[in-house]
Amino acid sequence: MSWFARIISGKSAADGGQQNASVPGARLLIDRQEYGLAELGVRTFRVRPYEGALIGRQNFSFTLILTVDNEEFSCLGSGVVREISAQQGLIAKFLAPQPVFDRKLMEFLARRRTGQRRVG
Repeated sequence: MSWFARIISGKSAADGGQQNASVPGARLLIDRQEYGLAELGVRTFRVRPYEGALIGRQNFSFTLILTVDNEEFSCLGSGVVREISAQQGLIAKFLAPQPVFDRKLMEFLARRRTGQRRVG
């Protein structure tokens, strides 16, 4: 688990993180297949386990679905595969998000971190 993911999830290195832990309130659709996110950061995300057909350095499209205050928000996005393996899963970087997507993602991450409002 990355340092940023530990901050937003509240997990420490001692927790070890769960292999298939997911980010509550966030889902990702890639090639009509829905995945839970193991990690979600400002510019990257991890899907574990990943069973799709993407390969390293490939650009791809996805739909990110975030639930904030019981309201679902979905946005089309694109990313590039940074790493993919059976052990690590799919690690990808967001590519130039639209401003509305960027704002909603920041709101989602901030609310998760502070725990001010129910996410998920």
